[in-house]
Amino acid sequence: MNNSNTQPADTTLEENKYEISVIIPAFNAAKTISRAIESVRIQAMESLEILVIDDGSVDDTYAVVSSLVMPNENFRVLKMPKNSGVSAARNMGIRHAEGKFLAFLDADDIWLSGKLKQQIDAIKLDPQITLVSCNSILISESGEHLKEGHVNRQPVEGSEAWKTLLIYNFLPTPTVLTYRHLVTSLGGFDETLAVGEDLDLWIRLAFLGKVRVLKEILINYYDSTDSLMKRHTWETQTIVQPMLEKHMATQRSKLSSSEVRHIRGTQAFQMGCNLYFAGAFLPCIPPFLKAAYFGIRPIKSAIYIPRAILMEGLSRVRK
Repeated sequence: MNNSNTQPADTTLEENKYEISVIIPAFNAAKTISRAIESVRIQAMESLEILVIDDGSVDDTYAVVSSLVMPNENFRVLKMPKNSGVSAARNMGIRHAEGKFLAFLDADDIWLSGKLKQQIDAIKLDPQITLVSCNSILISESGEHLKEGHVNRQPVEGSEAWKTLLIYNFLPTPTVLTYRHLVTSLGGFDETLAVGEDLDLWIRLAFLGKVRVLKEILINYYDSTDSLMKRHTWETQTIVQPMLEKHMATQRSKLSSSEVRHIRGTQAFQMGCNLYFAGAFLPCIPPFLKAAYFGIRPIKSAIYIPRAILMEGLSRVRK
């Protein structure tokens, strides 16, 4: 199925001073930002610019980044007037970017050698491709390799990848390379979303054409006990779910009734699991009931419900 006649490589009227703009938001990242920047430099791409956006840090992030700027390097350090969140920081970088392509990196993650070259080669093979991702390794704060990114969240390629993205996000932000003119035409990241802003943009880009995912592991993706998603686990139902429902509504004519039931049921089961393992035992029950209603793992969902009630009771006794 073709979602669009978009031809990303040919339709932009913007002037591109560089081939790639690397966008790195940084908030209190003085300890890790040097590592991230060095991982960009080892890509050895000739036509590249680096934009680090200090999102109102209260540590030495700005000073550390400024000290890393090399003569004759296309490296700019931008500073937000106050901490405004990762979406606002990335959008600031996008507004200042002058590259044909955008590549996103977080201040505590690193790219492996050859990441950008492989992705640029891949996206140029087909004018219908709107974004390219790759595999990654999740690494603990102590440096232990935890798991490959594609193990639990199998990626889907092609023009219908958006359907899978409505169920789960298989595109970690540091893996994505896309066209700047497409991102700017879509308005960038939605700054009203506390979480899920990356998934929202990937879905909108996927609507426009094809998603390509390289099998190679080209990212070290670091796990953090204080990650944004972990801090907002309990709020995801009220933040991410309405966003996904909005996208389903806009694409309803392209989804069968069985696809809608599968998407909603699988979303609910995953949300129930996320809440259960985050210790939100009572809030996990409605999602499990919803999953069972839609016929997604009904036995497993039914088993989790009494477990959740028992765990809630035990947690109250311990208090």
